[in-house]
Order: sequence, then C-alpha cells, then structure tokens
Amino acid sequence: MEMNDQLHQQIVKLCEEGDRFAELQQVSEAIASYQRALELVPEPKEEWSAATWIYGTLGDTYFSIQNYEDAIHSLECVLNCPEGKGNPFLLLRLGESFYELGEFEKAKAYLYKAYQIEGYKIFFQEDDKYFKLIIELI
Repeated sequence: MEMNDQLHQQIVKLCEEGDRFAELQQVSEAIASYQRALELVPEPKEEWSAATWIYGTLGDTYFSIQNYEDAIHSLECVLNCPEGKGNPFLLLRLGESFYELGEFEKAKAYLYKAYQIEGYKIFFQEDDKYFKLIIELI
C-alpha cells in the first residue's frame, strides 16, 4: 500500500520537528511530535513503513531518558511493522531496555538477535554490560 503524498509529507514534517526538538534536548516536545506523526499513520499502523521508523524513534527517545517501560512498548510495536524484526539497532534498544528493568532473559534474547544480524560492532557505542550478558551465547 502507498500512502498519499500529502499525508506522508505531514508525517515527515512532524518527525523532522521531533528530531529538531530532540537535538535541542527538548525531549517531551520531541515525543509529542513523534506521537502526533504516529497518530496520522492509518490503521492498521503495523502495515506501514512509516510506523517502523516512528515507533523506532520513539523507543530510542524513551530509552535516552531512561523511560524503559515506554521504550519497550514502542519497540515491541515496531517488531510487527515492516522490517522491524530484522533491524539490529531496534533489537539492541529493546534488549537494553529489558536489561535496565532487570528482565535479563528477554534482554539476552534481543541482544543476541542484534548480535546475530550485525555482529559485535552493534555494541561499539554501548555500555559493555549489554555485550557481557550475551558473551556465553557466542
């Protein structure tokens, strides 16, 4: 399915606005922009690639402010969207979010999936504790 151009442009504009807020460390405004963009995505949202990048961006943004519950919610939604299950960065963030909530078995599963797709380099910019959790699986 293809989204009409006008709707797509509105969504892109809101996401760009959210990105600008995020760059300025105005996280609540960024989240509000991303959520407004997501509201414009037609139902069922999981069928649209726009939902993949919006849910992913929301998940990463929530992770950045240590709101791990909302990060998990957004990142679990993205798994049902186009190309969501195979995105190593989104799997990494989901695993890290579960780790931070002490759900180590779920964390291990997602971190290992990210590793399987991307290898060790996905962990280069991350805290070593995440990679250490899966080292026994490698």
